[in-house]
Amino acid sequence: MSKEYSTMLKVLKHFSGLNKLDAFDLLHKMEVTLFYASSPINTKNLKQIILSDIEKVDWIDPFHFTFLPNGNLCEFTGSNNWLQVYKEKNRFLPNWGMFRVYYFKTVYAPLELRKLTRKNLLGVVRGKDKENKVQEFLRQHRITANNSMTNRLLVLDL
Repeated sequence: MSKEYSTMLKVLKHFSGLNKLDAFDLLHKMEVTLFYASSPINTKNLKQIILSDIEKVDWIDPFHFTFLPNGNLCEFTGSNNWLQVYKEKNRFLPNWGMFRVYYFKTVYAPLELRKLTRKNLLGVVRGKDKENKVQEFLRQHRITANNSMTNRLLVLDL
């Protein structure tokens, strides 16, 4: 067995007993972390990436998709300089407004995919420079309000 396969087997042994979707989610988070890591990789740098805010990045998640614990795919729908929004692709329900579920990632928590709700967005930006803008936006609009001309989420214009 080559060294590469031997190393891969050592890593995959840690996934023993995990649900397949949890393993995919963990692998995706590892990919995003490695994207931001410097080379050669060291644990101090990885801990710093995982525990701290990464505010000086071009893309929060460079891969633009992820899987949810229910097995549905989340596809990238739009972004600004601090927020990326994903829409759940539900295999069973029609694409009506009441069935649309959005998720987001921010530069403040790039490994966390959270459901796009008022409470979650305010929790992520609490104490950050965007807090006042987000609070003002939420007083005037629903969190999933779209621009009627472009069909773009208004929260991405913040």
